[in-house]
Amino acid sequence: MLILVLTLFLILLLTGLPIVVAMGVPALIYVWVEGLPATTMAYSIYQSLNSFPLLASPLFILMGCLINEFGETEVMFSFAKSALRHAKGYTAKTNIIVSLLFAGMSGAAIADIGGLGQIEIKAMEDEGFERDYAAALTATTSMVGPLFPPSIPLIIFAVCAQISSLQALMAGALPAILITAEMYVFVSLQIRGKRLNPAKNISDGADKNLWQVTKESIHVLILVPAIIVSMLCGVFSPSEAGAAAVSYLIIIEVIRGKFRWKILKHAIIETARETAGIFIIIAVAALFTKVLTLERFPEMISNWFLSFSDNPALVILMINVMVLIVGCFMETISALTILSPILLNITGVIGMSPLQLGVILVFNLTIGMLTPPFGVGLFTVSRIAKRPMEKVLKQMLPLFIPLIIALLLISYVPFFTTWLPSLL
Repeated sequence: MLILVLTLFLILLLTGLPIVVAMGVPALIYVWVEGLPATTMAYSIYQSLNSFPLLASPLFILMGCLINEFGETEVMFSFAKSALRHAKGYTAKTNIIVSLLFAGMSGAAIADIGGLGQIEIKAMEDEGFERDYAAALTATTSMVGPLFPPSIPLIIFAVCAQISSLQALMAGALPAILITAEMYVFVSLQIRGKRLNPAKNISDGADKNLWQVTKESIHVLILVPAIIVSMLCGVFSPSEAGAAAVSYLIIIEVIRGKFRWKILKHAIIETARETAGIFIIIAVAALFTKVLTLERFPEMISNWFLSFSDNPALVILMINVMVLIVGCFMETISALTILSPILLNITGVIGMSPLQLGVILVFNLTIGMLTPPFGVGLFTVSRIAKRPMEKVLKQMLPLFIPLIIALLLISYVPFFTTWLPSLL
């Protein structure tokens, strides 16, 4: 029966049907054929969503929507441009820095691409970069979004792994900074050999006085550090931090005279759509995972992995390769929900911290968002840039080098993922 479930799942997935259908249909057929009580399966779905840490997800999504709707992304971009305006290729470097700043306000790579993509691509093109390269860099730098706190995928992993959501969020902070630093160095080396011919009409963000831009943006720049410090000091839980951040944004926009009920309404509607999509995937993935567990699939995969070798370094490499491949075909949230219980069995044997596994999983799956055939990040940035996907991908390939180096460091140096949570 397990072979039938997995085969049907792969067929439905490869035919391009929504991931909810690909997981839900085989699971429901299994329940019907095996004669399992519907109440048991319904309870599994209920349990997957009945989690207090999950409350943080819609709150952080709402925070990111408000940042976008109130135009604070442009404010952040102007600040970063002014700070780096004297360097060659400053718009590319700004792209990298702003992605880290915005990551702490959206918690998702697609939100980064959608919220900042057009601004970043236009600015780079104005400085003289090719549009394909600008699009490729914009998509690649968005990879810090799902890692830097507040991270929605890490919250979901914490729920799946039954670990502290606060520790899971903190585990992603240093890796995100590491990725940003590597990207900055790599891109700086890349642009040394580029001949940039800037257009005449460069946006005025880089021409403003740094102090002036800092005063205009300080209210949003302090938001993420405040969230992280408040959680580290035990003032707020992740859910409370999300609620406090939303309240702060609304109050500050009222004070600045930018608040509009229409903006708040639109942000709430977008949040409801995003949250509903995520929670439906979690619920169906929980049902599918329950079916796999009943068929002892996690144990089979664990035994298969460990039969090759019990060398932790080799096992970690195999996990990375497998998750990278899965990330090319599956959406991040569903893959997290399915893979977490399977891989926790394996990493428990080799002594890897669940926190480290969570960061490895999220980062791997996020890289998969840039790769065909189902690379939603690649499709999104190609659509925003209005450029052929294959040309954007060609410019993106060298940018995978710092991502893979960062992945290896995170995989084999536990310090990056465990040090900050150990301070809690």
